[in-house]
Amino acid sequence: MWPKVIYIYPSAIVALICSVGMFSLQNKTYDPSKPSSENTVVVKGTDSDPATVHAESARIPKAERFRTPQNLLGVLFLAVLAMNLIVMALDFPRFELVGVILFVLFFLFFLLWVGAYFEVDVMKPINKVLEQTYLFANAGFYFLYFLMVLGVLAVVYVTRWLDYWEILPNEILHHHGPLSDLERFPTLNLKFDKEIPDVLEFWMLGAGRLVLHVPNVDRAIIMENVLFINAKEEGLKKLMSRLNVRISSDDQIAGEPPLV
Repeated sequence: MWPKVIYIYPSAIVALICSVGMFSLQNKTYDPSKPSSENTVVVKGTDSDPATVHAESARIPKAERFRTPQNLLGVLFLAVLAMNLIVMALDFPRFELVGVILFVLFFLFFLLWVGAYFEVDVMKPINKVLEQTYLFANAGFYFLYFLMVLGVLAVVYVTRWLDYWEILPNEILHHHGPLSDLERFPTLNLKFDKEIPDVLEFWMLGAGRLVLHVPNVDRAIIMENVLFINAKEEGLKKLMSRLNVRISSDDQIAGEPPLV
């Protein structure tokens, strides 16, 4: 079983891409719409007066500022991070996700219909918001975020070996604790269910929920966030289709060689 923090890995990948992008841009962490020492163009004087130097600020309109590479990288990183946090915070069953997609499509169609019928520029308020949006961070920030998430995922991977389940043809073993405490459950007449509580998590890592119904056990064993659950289901089907049975004669039990 894995914690939901593992679903933050897309933001770490995007952070690494943004780090490389900002490094190639030489860390342009300034506002190009405002005068500063970093976005100043030096223009030399005429041939008759070569000692004259004029400093002119190279400023761009706020409407074009949103399309600068450093801003687009910042918007991309925050958008992916926000999506990761939503996936970690909420569950999206199949029908609920379809309903959200249909609602978003209807809302966009309604906006376009209002704009066409009433001759309203529906993009104007959106453009106003985009003009006021300018996000940036240097390459070091993105790279440190990538290393931080990578370190967290490494710790999570190591701690998974402190609490895991092992399903054998004849028994189920639950290893847990730093000293590997062990619980045993029989697999005779075992029933298991596979559930997909979140479609987005299933798309990202094939994750789902596995429920084991063990005979003579009051509560079902629920395993949350089992990665690649389809492969686990196929493995359980093959495992439960056979039962290890050893037939021994009285001579073998007594330690004597069996009769032919």
